[in-house]
Amino acid sequence: MSGHPPPDTNPDEPIFSQCGPDGGSIRCRVCGAVDEISCDEVPSMAGYGEDTYTRCIRCGSVETTDPIFGWRPRPATWPRTDRDQP
Repeated sequence: MSGHPPPDTNPDEPIFSQCGPDGGSIRCRVCGAVDEISCDEVPSMAGYGEDTYTRCIRCGSVETTDPIFGWRPRPATWPRTDRDQP
């Protein structure tokens, strides 16, 4: 069985969305994981601003932002195949 592109993702839409009654949780739209997200901000390699990195720990989907290229989503193939897993 091979993985398929996630049905609920569009390359122009965010991978992560707020969920829960107060919007306090983050959900991955690719695999459905809630609050299994790793985020980080670092000084930009462009020399100004910040680069951000948001990754789903469960499926590996990533959103990045930086001052030069802007926002970029990279949804993971879901469900993962045996070859995709480490």
